[in-house]
Amino acid sequence: MKLIFDIGMYDGSDTRYYLSEGYKVVAVAANPNLIEKASKEFEEQIKSGQLVLVNNAINHNAGEELSLTIAGDDLGSSSIFEEKISHKNPLGSFKVMSITINDLIEEYGQPYFVKIDIEGADRFCILPLDKKSRPHYISFEAGEDMEELFDHLKMIGYTKFKAINQWNFDELDKQESLIHRIKRKIIRLLGYKNAAEVRRSGRLFTKGHSAGPAPWVSDGKWQDADFLLKKFKSVESKNELNGWYDIHAA
Repeated sequence: MKLIFDIGMYDGSDTRYYLSEGYKVVAVAANPNLIEKASKEFEEQIKSGQLVLVNNAINHNAGEELSLTIAGDDLGSSSIFEEKISHKNPLGSFKVMSITINDLIEEYGQPYFVKIDIEGADRFCILPLDKKSRPHYISFEAGEDMEELFDHLKMIGYTKFKAINQWNFDELDKQESLIHRIKRKIIRLLGYKNAAEVRRSGRLFTKGHSAGPAPWVSDGKWQDADFLLKKFKSVESKNELNGWYDIHAA
């Protein structure tokens, strides 16, 4: 049974998906309330050993007490960087102990895939990785440090990349294709709002909660890192990015 790390479990949407596909999952969340909720929902999988829940925050150092600020407008946006969510109705904070990505690997084993969504702290999962500890696939949220993270991933052996729009789970190339524009126009003409769920790879994924299909079944073609980064920056410079994006690497 292959192992997946779900770093930033949130409401368990991705963990639920990975478990249903038969993977063993280590799910990490800094918010103890989310851990408590997941422990009830996934009681059977925890008992069987298919799922392990970890109530820690990922950081570059282990054993530090960090403050997780809770975003009232979107629990999934809660962060150890208070300034990142000052505009999202902060509700208070939890004290949580930090661990490193290498701590997780040492305790639970080498993962096949690591999904990362920890609101500005994704770099703490990526930069400590080397050629020996890297997973086969990795996914993280595109941010201001994307170029630095691309460089590191290339250095440790990743050769294939995708940028996936998290509003529709389409690859960057497809977001403004003719067929997609026509689909959106038809939906608007019919009086429908944007769907809360998107069907991909034979199943429904909830926007804003799920990271979407795993990299090996995600939309689009794999691309060279430099080509994708240049394309992403070009689209960004034209102010044509639509929502937020995850980067998949293999």
